[in-house]
Amino acid sequence: MGKKSVRVQIEGRNYSLITSDDEKYVNSVAEEVIKHIRKAAQNGKHLDTRDCAVLAALNFCDDRNKAVKRNKDVVEKADKIIHQTNDLNKMCKEYKEKLTEAINENTRLVKRIKALEQQLSVLSRENESLKNSDGNKNEKQKPDVIVKTPQEKKNEKLMGYVPMRQYSLFDDDKNE
Repeated sequence: MGKKSVRVQIEGRNYSLITSDDEKYVNSVAEEVIKHIRKAAQNGKHLDTRDCAVLAALNFCDDRNKAVKRNKDVVEKADKIIHQTNDLNKMCKEYKEKLTEAINENTRLVKRIKALEQQLSVLSRENESLKNSDGNKNEKQKPDVIVKTPQEKKNEKLMGYVPMRQYSLFDDDKNE
């Protein structure tokens, strides 16, 4: 957009401005300047128009400097937020990887459990088969002795397990 001349009147004086901005915008800025000059005139009754214009210019510069500082603070906060967001994204990525590993490990363990359950099922059937075939040979036999692993014995000891033996009135004392 090309530059053009826009005329404004401030406190009885005409000014010709060369700008690429819209004429309505330039007039609104001029109205704002007039309001600030009149506000400065109300605060200091003995000031001429030039003094009021200087005070208005000081107020504008002060407002601009404060806005620049606020903008700088906002940009710094935004940079911190961006940095924190990047850190959180890295952590999320790491947690996703750990979750994927845990899911894979869980899947592996589920498969292992199913395999062990199948193995247990086969062993149970074999055990039943052996009991039935052996049961026909010896009707009266000593009850099965449960063999415990060293880890099971250690766990029982830690929990204060006292081994007990159960006797039956119907068992022969000779088999013992």
